[in-house]
Amino acid sequence: MVKRMTNVMLSFLLIFALFSGSFQTTVFADAEGEIGTLTIIGEDGNFLLEPTEYDYEEGDTAFDVLVNVVGEENIEYEQSSYGKFIQGINDLVGDGVSSYWSFYINGIGSQVGADSYEVYEGDNLTFRFMDENVPQDPSVDLMVVGDEGTIKETQWPVNFYAEEEPTAFDLLKVVMGNENVDYSIHPQWGLSLDGIAGIPVEDPYWWAFYVNDEQANVGSGSYKLLSGDEILFNYESWAPVEDDNEAPDEDETDEQNGESNGNDDSTTDDYYDVEALSAAVQQAIQYVLGNAIGEWEAIALKQAGEDIPLSYLENVKEAVKDAEGQFRNITDTERYVLGIVAAGGDPTAFQGYNLVEAIYNGDNMTRQGLNGVIYGLIALDSANFEVPENAVWSREALIEHLLDAQNNDGGWEWSGGSTSDLDTTAMVLAALAPYQSDETVSEAVDKGINYLSESYHAGKIDNSSTAAQTVIALSALGMDANGTSFTRNETSLIEFLLSFQNEDGGFYWKDEAPSDSFSTEQAFRGIVAYQLFVQGNASLYRLADEAPVSTEEENNAETDNDENEEEKEEKEEKEEKETNKDEATGIDSDSESSNQQLEKNEEGDLLPNTATNQFTLLLIGLLLLLCGIAFYVIERRKRLIN
Repeated sequence: MVKRMTNVMLSFLLIFALFSGSFQTTVFADAEGEIGTLTIIGEDGNFLLEPTEYDYEEGDTAFDVLVNVVGEENIEYEQSSYGKFIQGINDLVGDGVSSYWSFYINGIGSQVGADSYEVYEGDNLTFRFMDENVPQDPSVDLMVVGDEGTIKETQWPVNFYAEEEPTAFDLLKVVMGNENVDYSIHPQWGLSLDGIAGIPVEDPYWWAFYVNDEQANVGSGSYKLLSGDEILFNYESWAPVEDDNEAPDEDETDEQNGESNGNDDSTTDDYYDVEALSAAVQQAIQYVLGNAIGEWEAIALKQAGEDIPLSYLENVKEAVKDAEGQFRNITDTERYVLGIVAAGGDPTAFQGYNLVEAIYNGDNMTRQGLNGVIYGLIALDSANFEVPENAVWSREALIEHLLDAQNNDGGWEWSGGSTSDLDTTAMVLAALAPYQSDETVSEAVDKGINYLSESYHAGKIDNSSTAAQTVIALSALGMDANGTSFTRNETSLIEFLLSFQNEDGGFYWKDEAPSDSFSTEQAFRGIVAYQLFVQGNASLYRLADEAPVSTEEENNAETDNDENEEEKEEKEEKEEKETNKDEATGIDSDSESSNQQLEKNEEGDLLPNTATNQFTLLLIGLLLLLCGIAFYVIERRKRLIN
């Protein structure tokens, strides 16, 4: 009996070995993630549905989740050109004026309708009935300032549901969109903000978090919003600033002022005081030269008639070389092109790479919203670079893209959305300035100018960065930032911009504060742009009339080409020898590549070579099974003989 049980167990073991050896192990991805909840709050704050976990598929909207949980028959809605407007849930219907259903994402009032918001992992969705008995929601303002100016600024306060204790990070994700916020979770440090709007955290730059103009002492994921908060995410450098802001000698200042005002005949009494403007520019130059020089500083220095430190171009060479001419963000390529031209280099043959071609044939032009398109056009026009007819992005295509993105109020929004923002509008106008002779462009420009003018008169242009971008745009368009169209309370736009300059020559952003490099580089560009306008010169970004001709770069390229030709000849000789050797030995030189080709998929990528392991296990299992059968037969015969 014991032997029989042993044989049976052995047989099962062998069969298990056979099957376990014939199937591959399936590895499941880590499906553990945040589970979102759906909450429905009716009259007097009573729950119609307490927080309930929900399932969703990719692409599902908040409205889909609501339908799946409570049933479409329990939802009343009206279909309009703006989407589905929810009127009632579970027979609780609002009139749309004094009573209505409000929708929140992680406690933040949604910026779009429930049927337009695609659910994201971990989203807590709340539908709350609002009427005269419910206190008004608290609200906050948000501004996001990137490396090229304001990316997003809420035009009206964002409501939030205080009971859910939303954080500043929740606010950022809802207003910017989940796809525009990159973050990671560290086991020790918690939430890490890695990038906003495609602008990553790269040493020494990071996304600083401010609450009511003061840098927060906690992370955005830990700060719980309070009513009236002004939240700012600012892209800045933590690198120490060198204390080298001593005022220049009087003789040196006079000499530099003389160089800057070499074309005083172009000024009129309507312009801002020329001498005061020149002094402001010179002070800003001293501040800028005392700190690290980036692309935007290099542009303004060049246009102000100053020499750009040689170290700047060397740093750019290293950056281009390290990136092998391919940058993750198209705006990086564009600003390097502008900086290289400003420093006298040739971006079409820079360290062996054609950065201009990388722009007009770029496949990531719109990944950062309109920013890539704006500065792509500006970069191509900076030295009148030639764009081939078969380019992916011609000038016409870039212009058309910008025109199509204009909103009804005349402004533009960085992501192409319908809520215009001032900085993006100004940047678009600066890019379109060379094309005003086109009737369609001219009409769009006029609407954009009206949008900016009305905003200035309404007090919405309230910081140095936005003022600077607007001055740059007006100067490029040939409009006076000291004119009546941009004068509020007897303060013109250029006067308003200059009011942010400190005694050290630098600028601060909004409320009086020490100078910072980020605000200064934008304001510096603004006052230099206005100085160019007063002098009757080209716009800030018109750095050369013709594309620069490479000298050393071309020689290096020719040398590289010669080396490549030599390498090619050596390779051809080697291949010829190998071919002769194969023919002499009768070996088919294509046989190996043919076998490899069989393991490729339709896209040409090698498939994982798992079949070998599978058949090996299958063979082992089969052998074990045969051994088991043989053992069973032998034991059976012994029993019969006995």
